[in-house]
Amino acid sequence: MASLALVLVFCAFVSLSESACFLKQLNPGTSQCVDDYDDSKHLMGSTWTNSKCIRCTCSPGEMKCCNVMGRVSSITEGCVVKYDYKTCSFDVFHPEDPAIKCHFNGWMVGK
Repeated sequence: MASLALVLVFCAFVSLSESACFLKQLNPGTSQCVDDYDDSKHLMGSTWTNSKCIRCTCSPGEMKCCNVMGRVSSITEGCVVKYDYKTCSFDVFHPEDPAIKCHFNGWMVGK
């Protein structure tokens, strides 16, 4: 019974962690993947992170891509979000008063 409960909990975490991912089926015999964001080509077995902080893995038959940065969906009034696509991170702050704590909702992705 404990094993079943553990499996159910694990399945819930997998579905949450994959919420920022997508899978693209490849045509049979395809020897490379094409990144939909910059049209760059990548060999089977390779993994890369593109300029939009999307990490992709090219495997036979499919390309799996996940957002590695996260996004903010709601934020304390007056606060702003600054996304840094070079480091795949973001900062939430109040531009006029750094002492104001900015709270936000969104989804975050572990690196």
